[in-house]
Amino acid sequence: MKKLFLLTLMSSSIFLSAELWKDYEPSEQQIQLTVVDVQSNYLDYYLVNLNKTWVRAMEVQKDLGQIVDYGVYTSDGASSPNVWLTITYADMASMAPSKEKEDAVSAEMKKRYGDNDEEMETISKGYEEIRKMVDNQRINQVIFK
Repeated sequence: MKKLFLLTLMSSSIFLSAELWKDYEPSEQQIQLTVVDVQSNYLDYYLVNLNKTWVRAMEVQKDLGQIVDYGVYTSDGASSPNVWLTITYADMASMAPSKEKEDAVSAEMKKRYGDNDEEMETISKGYEEIRKMVDNQRINQVIFK
């Protein structure tokens, strides 16, 4: 019985091995994943204000071609964490910050939304009272061949 079990185990492991680049490869796109724990009774408040701050900035960066996409995800079933934010970049090089990128975003934000730095500062400071940043990861999709 032991021999049969070992033979089965050994033969199945041969078929379960996979090789990078042959069987699968990582996507060139890079995704920045931020995991957030928002106090449950403040989730709606957080999302409404996130739309005024982070989402606006992501829309500008997307329109400027600095990012491919972004996303905001919530879970009805999760108590903690309960919000996931993603930013998708075309590749690793696109993730590099630069003064030119920041200046372009600032100028476009001012053009679209006016000079409301004081309001944005107040909203951003309020986040710290209702949320906890749980994790921040750079992930990429696995593409199977």
